[in-house]
Amino acid sequence: MELNVGSEVQRGWRVLAVTGELDIDTVPVLSARLDADVTGAHAVLDLSGLQFMDSTGLALVLDWHRRLTEAGGQLRIAATQAPVQRLFELADVAGVLSLHETVDAAVQEPVDTAH
Repeated sequence: MELNVGSEVQRGWRVLAVTGELDIDTVPVLSARLDADVTGAHAVLDLSGLQFMDSTGLALVLDWHRRLTEAGGQLRIAATQAPVQRLFELADVAGVLSLHETVDAAVQEPVDTAH
C-alpha cells in the first residue's frame, strides 16, 4: 500500500492532502508529516484522495484531533470519501470530528472557538 501527503497553507490553515491508503503500514508516513508540518494549532486533512483507512489511521486522526483541541485549535476533515466516512460513522466519531464537504469550505469557515 502507498500513501502520499502534500502540504500547503490556505487562509492560515495547514492543509495536508492525503492520497492512497492509510493503514498500519502507512500511518507512520502521515504521522511524520503531521509532526513536521503542523506547527500551529489549526490543520485540515484533505481526504479526497484517500480510498481506505483502517483503525490505526482512525486512531492517528483522533489523536491529532485531541492534540489540536487541547492546544486551543482544531483539526478539520475535508472531502471524505464513502469508505472513510463509513468508518467514521461505524466508530461513532462523525459527530466528534469537524467534517467538511470540501477543503475550501473547511478553510473558509472561521475557527470554532466553542471547543
